Amino acid sequence: MPIRKPSHRVRRSICLAALIAAAATPALALKHAPREHNLSADPALPAWTPGPVKINPPEEELTIVGADVMDEMVFSWAKMYREAYAPKMSVTVEARASGSGIKGLLGDAHLAPVGREMMPAEVKAFVDKFGYEPTAIKVATGSVGSLGKTATSVIFVDKANPIKCLSLDQLDSIYSKTRKRGYKEVNTWGDLGVGGEWASRPIHLYGLKPVNGIEQFVKMVAMEGGEYKDNIEFVKGKGFTHAFNVAAEDMANRPGGLTYALLANKTPNVKVVALSAKESGQCYEPTLENVYSHKYPLSRYVYIYINRKPGQAIEPKVKEFLKMTLSKQGQQVVAREGVYIPLTPEVVREELGKLE
Repeated sequence: MPIRKPSHRVRRSICLAALIAAAATPALALKHAPREHNLSADPALPAWTPGPVKINPPEEELTIVGADVMDEMVFSWAKMYREAYAPKMSVTVEARASGSGIKGLLGDAHLAPVGREMMPAEVKAFVDKFGYEPTAIKVATGSVGSLGKTATSVIFVDKANPIKCLSLDQLDSIYSKTRKRGYKEVNTWGDLGVGGEWASRPIHLYGLKPVNGIEQFVKMVAMEGGEYKDNIEFVKGKGFTHAFNVAAEDMANRPGGLTYALLANKTPNVKVVALSAKESGQCYEPTLENVYSHKYPLSRYVYIYINRKPGQAIEPKVKEFLKMTLSKQGQQVVAREGVYIPLTPEVVREELGKLE
């Protein structure tokens, strides 16, 4: 079967030959990024032995619809799964965008790879139809800093700002008026313990206008879903990456600025602040080691979402696919991709527990 470079909107029905070619040819990736690491899957991860699945003649179908940013991993997983149940298993993959995942689940898709957490409107659409929320399974850790590959969120401040670390509790009070984490009200750098000429300097906040994946991630993790303050400057640009560049560059003219962003947006006039999960907790930089372990608090995951009715078992063919992705073989697929990061054994145990 000939392989053509896919577009973002092309449905890809994948036979075994196509899967082999896609897995072996990185140039076919829809969202390319330079390799970030040479990690391997942890040898303590469980190996996958294909379990029994029901095959309806003439063949069983498994449909996957979701994120193009995860295409290399998904193609390789599909190949592995197809080979395990050949010749009676047909696997179809549609690699479009993260937003297509919910549309797939609302239709006939069995699995929806999503390179971020689902948006509130996406979850609502699912609940409106089925009466319960989709089930999210973590299948890899996001990248450290590759644009388009679920990059770790970071915090920028002025390069001259003496602050060395912020906690999520403080970040909540910086950005939100609800302060769900219980930290005191914060409006100036002095409220965060910064002295000298910075003590009375107001914190000038930048952000992305809701709703988008990065803004929602920071909102849910740091602010526990709270409400934003009214004095945030929502920057605009040709895409969120350009908007972050605008914010970082604008700090040169406005001492006291702070924004969430990505490492790729760092400019000479700003620095990345280390973060801690709790006040007085250990501070961590967004390094590969700290993102892999998720010690850095704004490390991210990517997911496969499924439709699982509460109290009911997962369909065997879907469960087996997820067990495969969480296995040593499946996480080695993540490692070979070289941008997304394999899961730790602790996270794998938690996710496997969700399948029971």
